[in-house]
Amino acid sequence: MKMGEELPLQSSSNITNNRQSNHIMISYHWVRLLLIATAVKSILGLIILFLLLVGSIVVLIMGSYFRHSNHCPIEPNISRFLIIAGSASIEWIILSIFLSIITIILKHIRSLMLVLLIILIALIIIITNAFLLVWVIFGSIWTLKASETVQYTNSHLNTFCRQTLYQFTLGYLFVTYTLSVLQCWYRLCIIIFSSIQKR
Repeated sequence: MKMGEELPLQSSSNITNNRQSNHIMISYHWVRLLLIATAVKSILGLIILFLLLVGSIVVLIMGSYFRHSNHCPIEPNISRFLIIAGSASIEWIILSIFLSIITIILKHIRSLMLVLLIILIALIIIITNAFLLVWVIFGSIWTLKASETVQYTNSHLNTFCRQTLYQFTLGYLFVTYTLSVLQCWYRLCIIIFSSIQKR
């Protein structure tokens, strides 16, 4: 990419069909796909990201508050799961908000450094999401494994877990799986729509 060339961040029906703009669109189409996979393109999407950020902070706080093993001897990893999941979620949401703001404000990129920064951040987001997927599976195993024997009353038994901690974790897992399915569906629809619009 030479100085002065523009990289379109958003698909537009008004883009001219001259050879130069087509060359730029084709050459950097994969950068736009990275943005589709990691950023939102609307104010509503930003609001949703901010709400998810608040939720992730709550998850981190809950995990930190109940971090001592005596709060859940049946499965001490539950609080660790919440701490790491909350921290990683905060990271990818903040990076997604940054990329989303770039996508909303800028229609074209003229700087190679900015393109490289976008690629780096997008790759970090994808790696973090892959880690979170694996981590949520581990958290599900730890949480659901204890579901048949967990009790909330006698803290002296090794089957004890704080009701607030355990039920919060179950709720978090349910919300995480639901949002993951909705996010995959949304991203798939955007990619299909972008491909149709490009034709």
